[in-house]
Amino acid sequence: MYLVSWNEFESLSMELAKQIMASNKKYFAIITVNRGGLLLGRILSGVLGVPLGIISAKYMTDKKNYIIDKNISFLYDMYGELQGNILLIDDIFEATGNDIKKVIMKNNKKIKYIDLGCVFYKSKDSFKPDFYINQIKHDINIIFPYQEKALLSDLRDSD
Repeated sequence: MYLVSWNEFESLSMELAKQIMASNKKYFAIITVNRGGLLLGRILSGVLGVPLGIISAKYMTDKKNYIIDKNISFLYDMYGELQGNILLIDDIFEATGNDIKKVIMKNNKKIKYIDLGCVFYKSKDSFKPDFYINQIKHDINIIFPYQEKALLSDLRDSD
């Protein structure tokens, strides 16, 4: 198990933002995966000056079933229909990042392409996101400071 501190998460997020900016790619929107990607997506949206949307995706029953919502929460009236180039963000991506990408592409015909970005990725095969900070082994459990385990630990320590 590896515990990520708030300071480390902020540093990793800024390192990822710098990597994305250095690519000189322009994005119509950032879509973040609900829960794990929310804070990272918010940081990148602010730093890159790109609107943020949210998609829900979740493992069910011990990572045997993966459910991906076909709808994206996005301010369509303000920014228009999702189109052009999209940056899909999560804190950790596995090959299932490609599954989320396919669902988004299928339901949003004006999107040209989707790049994947994360701070950590796990891969047993050839999966590799477009932007990342660290590749990790599949058996390492990463605990981010905003996850329930870390927050509950902080609450117990403050008593």
